[in-house]
Amino acid sequence: MKTKTTALLLALFLSVSLLYGCSKGKSNNAASSGDTGSSGGDKVTIEWLVRTDPNMIDWEKDMIAGFQKDNPNITVKLTTIPQAEIDQRLTTMISSGKVPDVWSPNWANSGFASYMKMGALKDMTSFIERDSGDISTINQQIMDIYKIDNKTYGIPMLAIGSFLFYNKELFDKDGVPYPPTDWNDTSWNYDAMLQKAQKLTHDVGNANKQVFGVLNSMSPNLQTWGFGGDMFKPEAYTSAVMGEPAVLTNPQNKEALQFNVDLIQKHKVAPNQATVDAVSAVGDPFLTGKVAMVINGGWGFWAYGPAKFKWGVAPIPYHDGRKVPLFVDPWCISEKSKHPEESWKFIKYLVDPNNGGKKFMEKTSATPADTSLADQWYQQMADKTGMKVEEVKQLNEGAVQNGREADNHLIDKFAVISTTINQTANSLWNGQKSVDQGLQEIDKNLRSLKF
Repeated sequence: MKTKTTALLLALFLSVSLLYGCSKGKSNNAASSGDTGSSGGDKVTIEWLVRTDPNMIDWEKDMIAGFQKDNPNITVKLTTIPQAEIDQRLTTMISSGKVPDVWSPNWANSGFASYMKMGALKDMTSFIERDSGDISTINQQIMDIYKIDNKTYGIPMLAIGSFLFYNKELFDKDGVPYPPTDWNDTSWNYDAMLQKAQKLTHDVGNANKQVFGVLNSMSPNLQTWGFGGDMFKPEAYTSAVMGEPAVLTNPQNKEALQFNVDLIQKHKVAPNQATVDAVSAVGDPFLTGKVAMVINGGWGFWAYGPAKFKWGVAPIPYHDGRKVPLFVDPWCISEKSKHPEESWKFIKYLVDPNNGGKKFMEKTSATPADTSLADQWYQQMADKTGMKVEEVKQLNEGAVQNGREADNHLIDKFAVISTTINQTANSLWNGQKSVDQGLQEIDKNLRSLKF
């Protein structure tokens, strides 16, 4: 399994090419392929596990109703679990053999690598070879992310990058020009972001009126990526084993964390962790209008949909060696599923660009993994943000070109690793430790982990 996992993660680590390349159309007989096993057999029930997300409730209900109408012999049982609880409950399910049939390991805090190493995911290669026409418009390079030794264990449903989201109304009010959409514009760097943040920040200390210029919501390690740093060695991402940390050996780590500390403590343009927690008790800091810019994953395209103000999207600021996280989520079948044929049929329904895949994109605004939906997504985001279609396309393609798959998808037991880092990082953001002290502590605590 170690060799297989290594092959998978090497593919993941190197996969930063464009998501929306050319792809062949569906075969004419795709609609009739793979329909055996449920059309005239006994009735079966499959379990579909999802994370709690109010934005997806209607889509989930629609998928179940439509699939069951087309497949009256298959009943889909929906299990909804808060993301923070998925790892613990899934581990219990897997140990007991009472597993969900269809689910996404990246919707847990641990990620694909952890569940692959547990042997929890089923090889779907035979289904894919038989029904290749049904998934032919998913970019093959994205499909290869979940391939180990020519065996595929996941079907991508979305592939999102990371961006800087900004409140257009606050920019307009303070006369601040919008940031660019070109990832290759080197003038849009962290100093330029700081200058805008300083102009947008006001009334700090007045809980009712204060507005902060910027908030970097990325984890500490992903913040280091933006400066060309990394707390882990390259082999951690190709072996799924954390190994010896690189916390102290990569100088960009200190530069990245010091910059964020300075935003908070020196320049007073970003909220500290205590303030973020207090604002978050009322609502999302960006949605409440308390933060003018936020660096976040591409889920902001749907999370910020309810905003009562106009907002835009920009690249994460330029820095030599900058990399940003990609989040490519798959649907998988449990290795111990009693109904893999029916589960596969349901996955095809979920990613169908004329049905589930299209409806998922329309409902959630998530960037689709299916290339045939790309142009529609660009238009959808242009309509939502008031940006040009060409700008949205430029943003998304640039995120991919500068991207690499997220750390928690590649390194085993990353939930524990992340908690260990965050315990110290919060004390940095609150000014309780220096960056040097914090890095020393993070390095020591990571080395103390025994897996």
